Amino acid sequence: MTNMTSINKQNGAALFVSLILLIVLTVIGLSSMQRSNMQERMAANTHVSNMAFNSAESAIGGFVLDANTGNRLDPMHILSQARSDGGLASQCYDQNGAWSDCDGTIYLDGDRSGSVVSRMQASVFDECNVLMCGGFSVGGSGSNLGCRIFQVDGAGDIGNSSASNSLWAYEVTVCVDKH
Repeated sequence: MTNMTSINKQNGAALFVSLILLIVLTVIGLSSMQRSNMQERMAANTHVSNMAFNSAESAIGGFVLDANTGNRLDPMHILSQARSDGGLASQCYDQNGAWSDCDGTIYLDGDRSGSVVSRMQASVFDECNVLMCGGFSVGGSGSNLGCRIFQVDGAGDIGNSSASNSLWAYEVTVCVDKH
């Protein structure tokens, strides 16, 4: 008789304990989901930042490619334009590496479009430096050979993320005394 009384008193305890365990497991599951969502957003932001940086690098690479190909005396050549104007205003490159009209729209992943801007701007930092010419031997002071030094700035934008990078480019030139 005593055993039956203690069993009747414990009838609802198992249900109560299982409900508490279920609530604890639900809270742990929701917390894990929030953490997972946060990590996914962080990874997506890092990816977009890397794409913006690669876009800036691509613009600088476009300048280097254009500078090292073609007839440098042709008035349409990128270096000829930079020499005559003292630099280049903002130039944009498309996804194929060709100059574009700076609207910056490229289509990514087929039919999903995104706006990726890859801009480059170059300025002549020094018209003729006879002492510093990276990678070239120009004879030092007293020589009429020198280097035209360009500062090339690349900028990449995608969505709300932007990145920039710079490059120093050298062109061997004959220094003309402007006196």
